Amino acid sequence: MDDKPPPRNLLSYATVGIEFLVVFLAFLFAGWGLDGLTGCTWPAVTVLGAIVGFSVAMTRLWRQGWGIMKSAHPDDRDDGGPKGEG
Repeated sequence: MDDKPPPRNLLSYATVGIEFLVVFLAFLFAGWGLDGLTGCTWPAVTVLGAIVGFSVAMTRLWRQGWGIMKSAHPDDRDDGGPKGEG
């Protein structure tokens, strides 16, 4: 049996999916609401809101994932040099 303590940033992992869903749905419903106000027969703003919301949510997911990965390995260096020097 492995008795390791849970990762310290477990909450960061848990909130990533929820935040993705909230951002995507916020843009989707904003577009839906604007379509309702304009009275369009084709939901153009809803589709645009879904595309923009998905793009923003994916960008946030990428940045958060990259930040979580970097915080999990703080001794990784981007300068390409050996880890024991400098």
